[in-house]
Amino acid sequence: MKSFWSKNLKTILAVALVAGLSIPASQAASVYLTPASVNGIYDPNAASNTVSVELWMDFTGEPTIGGGIDLDFQGPISMGVFTPTSYFTSTADPDFTGHGTADADNDYEIHFGNFAGLSGVNRLGDISVNLLGAGEGRILLSINRLYGVFYGTDFLSQDVDLLPEGGAAITASAVPAPAGVWLLLTGLAGLATRRYARRG
Repeated sequence: MKSFWSKNLKTILAVALVAGLSIPASQAASVYLTPASVNGIYDPNAASNTVSVELWMDFTGEPTIGGGIDLDFQGPISMGVFTPTSYFTSTADPDFTGHGTADADNDYEIHFGNFAGLSGVNRLGDISVNLLGAGEGRILLSINRLYGVFYGTDFLSQDVDLLPEGGAAITASAVPAPAGVWLLLTGLAGLATRRYARRG
């Protein structure tokens, strides 16, 4: 009997692993940014131009041991500062949880978890975004290669969904010219028109 188990243990484990990985990911578990769309004003004369979004997790009914995400900034925006909540720094395992650029596949990475399992809907922190110019930008979320995908507490099935809509669109408008500038331009245009009319 002992030889049967020793000979077939690898096969049994492989079958169990394949069966677990073939379980479809639940749509309930997710990591996402909110709001999904943010508008800001870009002023080249300002010391800084920023907007903020919040990073949330939803592991309702799908407890997870954790994993890592990458933030990919596209367009005229860049990473500012990630300010974690007390939930991120205390409820998540401090030995596992962290963030920064050192291990980022893209622009910034955030990893968190707890081997006892994280569950429910919780805000993980705030992300400050630098506006580098007027235009459309986007923050995309992806799985961080080093810290890996988010697995459920059963260790067999991936249980988080990072869909494109989990990111955020950032729209930066150029700062409007002061009223005095418009008044000056209107006056100059009037003078030019009057001079042209005299010539005619």
